[in-house]
Amino acid sequence: MKIFENGNTSITLLPENGILFVDHEKNNRSGHLGHAMVQCKNGDILCFYPNCNTDGYGHSGRGWMEYTRSTDGGKTFSAAEPFPYSKSLYDLNIGYTSMNEKAVCAPDGSIIVFNLICDVINTPQWEPFMRPTYLRSTDNGYTWSDARVFCPYRGRIYDVQVIGERIYVLFSGGWNDTDSNRFFLYVSEDNGVTFFEHSRLPFAKGTTERFYGTMEQLADGNLIVYTYNLSDEFRLEYTLTSADADGWSEVRHAYFKRRIRNPQMIRYNGAYFIFGRSGSYGALSEKEHFICYTSSDGINWDEGRYVLPCTGCINGMGGNGAYSNTLRVNFDGKERILVQVSHAYYINQTNVLHFWLDAEN
Repeated sequence: MKIFENGNTSITLLPENGILFVDHEKNNRSGHLGHAMVQCKNGDILCFYPNCNTDGYGHSGRGWMEYTRSTDGGKTFSAAEPFPYSKSLYDLNIGYTSMNEKAVCAPDGSIIVFNLICDVINTPQWEPFMRPTYLRSTDNGYTWSDARVFCPYRGRIYDVQVIGERIYVLFSGGWNDTDSNRFFLYVSEDNGVTFFEHSRLPFAKGTTERFYGTMEQLADGNLIVYTYNLSDEFRLEYTLTSADADGWSEVRHAYFKRRIRNPQMIRYNGAYFIFGRSGSYGALSEKEHFICYTSSDGINWDEGRYVLPCTGCINGMGGNGAYSNTLRVNFDGKERILVQVSHAYYINQTNVLHFWLDAEN
């Protein structure tokens, strides 16, 4: 599928129906949140995914994370194994689970995995969120440190970027804390050993309508952060800051013709891409699909295209999926983008698929 042209370069998203990465259907399992991916300093790729039960017709956080490794640029992957921290927490059977949503390779080559801690005592949903944690690895993900609490607030880490010698973390705090549902930028200047609160973003405070978030560095060096507004799926709110995150712009809006939810943004080969779900409202034929929008400036977006239509709905029920993540992969002198996404195979029960974003001259 050709999705963008830039001069003599065409950017494609392949294969057409994705690559089946995790077949949860054969074991009657599911996996929504938790699609952390990272390329290690030695070139290996680690891909994480959730292995959860079918509570909520598959829209469940009751389970654990697993991960697998590729040593050949994503062509093949090793057999999966449980992520020890996540599996150990699940096995305690105390009503809390851990989902790995983001991972990065720090400037010194350390790997940092960020964990969403979920309270699933009363509901299979992930909420309420507890205080997030993180782990480090200094040997390309073969062994891991003990978990550390990320910050004093309960909430969720939505995105992480490494820019220069800093690690930037987009965090939304809430769930009865003092700064309920407030977006924060946290920073590490010591390769993910510690993090400190850097600034607070100007998105509306104290509302449960603004959640999900993504950020990317624009070509001019500025950092852009988008957030989803539950009451308007046609528009993402965004704010900008300089490369050193010195103050935020006023909140602005970007238009998305076919709606967008849980957005994931990445810059590649002179263009910008946002992947996500085509909303959760509106006509059945228009929602729950895996969708991609493209842009030449990261602010003005095309009309979008459905990458993978929703096929899981049964009698108009379910279809929740299209939770995704992207990873910049450099291998054998070529850069490509790996896209991982959950896809409902029955109601809200999901498999995990891979796509590749590739530039062709």
